[in-house]
Amino acid sequence: MAEDDSKNRKEEKLHPISRRDFALGSMAALGASIVGAATPPLSPEAKAMKLEIADDLRDLLDIRHIGEDDIRRVIDHAEKTGEKLYEPETGILLSKLRVNEVYFYVEYAPAKEGYRILTAYSHRFKLGESD
Repeated sequence: MAEDDSKNRKEEKLHPISRRDFALGSMAALGASIVGAATPPLSPEAKAMKLEIADDLRDLLDIRHIGEDDIRRVIDHAEKTGEKLYEPETGILLSKLRVNEVYFYVEYAPAKEGYRILTAYSHRFKLGESD
């Protein structure tokens, strides 16, 4: 009986975690913080946004530490401000948004109930003196 309880407790502690969550958790455990202000909250429109993301793209986004909320912020900003590039032949849109020290880029297209995400990438930077 004690063996079963021990096994159940071990299984309860195991749960999937994204690479991004792992990296953020590791930084916090080391006492590091993300430089800059806190990530801005999602607007109600961004929260309600439907995204179509293929499974293989989800895996790539996980490797790149790009979450759905990051993608929602970029598209929300693009649609509200008009700051986006449009390719007329394909209907593909490209937009970017700076959040703290990260630029997020998203290629997307309108879909029936939201947006179809084609790809997303980011780059991080630090201005000022090097450590």
